[in-house]
Amino acid sequence: MNIAALPMMILIATAVVALVPSLAPPGRVRHLGPPLVSIVGLVAAAGMSVLLWGDRQYTFYGAFRTDRLTVLMTLIFIASALVTVLMSLREPATVDRRGEYYSLLVAAVVGMVLVAGTGDLIGVFLGIEILSVALYVLCAMEVWRARSLEAGLKYLIVGAVGSALLLYGLTFVFGATGSVSLEEISDIVRVRGLGGEPLLMGGMALVIAGLGFKASAAPFHMWVPDVYEGAPTPITAFMATAVKAAAIVAFLRVFSGALIDVVDDWQMPLAVIAALAIIAGNVGALVQQSFKRMMAYSSIAQAGYLLIGVATGTLLGVRSLLYYLIAYTAMTLGAFILVAIREREVEDGQSIASLAGYGRRSPLHGVVVTVCLFALAGFPPLSGFIGKFMLFGAAVEADLTWLAVVGAVGSAVSVAYYLRPIFVLWGEDPEPGNARTFDPGDGLWVASVLAGLGVVVTSILASPLLDYCREAAQALIAP
Repeated sequence: MNIAALPMMILIATAVVALVPSLAPPGRVRHLGPPLVSIVGLVAAAGMSVLLWGDRQYTFYGAFRTDRLTVLMTLIFIASALVTVLMSLREPATVDRRGEYYSLLVAAVVGMVLVAGTGDLIGVFLGIEILSVALYVLCAMEVWRARSLEAGLKYLIVGAVGSALLLYGLTFVFGATGSVSLEEISDIVRVRGLGGEPLLMGGMALVIAGLGFKASAAPFHMWVPDVYEGAPTPITAFMATAVKAAAIVAFLRVFSGALIDVVDDWQMPLAVIAALAIIAGNVGALVQQSFKRMMAYSSIAQAGYLLIGVATGTLLGVRSLLYYLIAYTAMTLGAFILVAIREREVEDGQSIASLAGYGRRSPLHGVVVTVCLFALAGFPPLSGFIGKFMLFGAAVEADLTWLAVVGAVGSAVSVAYYLRPIFVLWGEDPEPGNARTFDPGDGLWVASVLAGLGVVVTSILASPLLDYCREAAQALIAP
């Protein structure tokens, strides 16, 4: 092993050490130890990742590689995990099982990093499974709530189906090419001219379906609203951002990387799935009265926008996707933080009605969520508008104008449901006696500020961020 795998090794060690404070007697060490260990480990892994920004490095006999794409995605995963840790400091789900909670959270990040840097098909599957198994448990962590147990069970069942489809698909790709190495598959497909080969096309169809479940893209989205609603809110936020990012980078590694020479075989199926996700997500969100379920359907639509970047099969599409993924992570985390706050303050804190007047009582959170929702809706000059504009432009350049039109119409429709909670947030509170019942804690304040700053920074510094995203995209297609 060389330094290329050091960030992942730090994360593995963090996941193990986070369990140790749980062995201490009840007290501050047992209470604060696991989150502090997690924060220190995540920050250390992020710092080491930044130092690895540069040329590609291999380790584990080529099974894992660290390039600019790996580093960028690792930083996105770690940023999501850090905000999730801050959101979880006073989360009821962590009561009496703080060590397990934070250990599983970091273990999920390990799986994501493995997916981002994998050099073969085996790593894709193992990484997806590591993060999935950790999240099956985290979704059901609130064992005293029927909805949490239901969320964990539904995610387990659907996740098993998705994993089976993914495994079969990867097996077919191996059968068609005779290799599990992504670089060798790329060479074999190009040299042999395997475009239209039935076994390879069958494998690609199954891989698209398997990863579609993980990315929560239609028509593989049926589990999302119930699981997102039932899981602890910090875990829901983590799933909506980091897990989706892991599935997207798996799409990039397999299709935009290894199978780019047969782009004509997989471009249209991916484009259709992107369009279906945009339509299903935006239409479903329009009728929701629960803010959490609304964000779940929004997540489905956002998966469609992200898949536009994959479907283009171009460098511009991948660059636009990576920039939008960064922006999407910040604005989605900011929106879910409000749900976590209201859940801890009032009964039925998931409903949109519970937000009434909250912006007046807490201007900081109100402003952050307003900015995040405006960005998700694609209002200029925020990063959500910049990312969508570039994705639609990349689709037009790739002769997918119809997909750009679907995306633009879907974005216009989304304004209706993103503005509704904003109006409620800054309106009059119909129940002025709706007093706080539980202090949300300082962690949520810090997380809210970080998410708001993330949206602002990605908007102001769009140009340099796009330069980094271009370098990461080039690393994907570089020999």
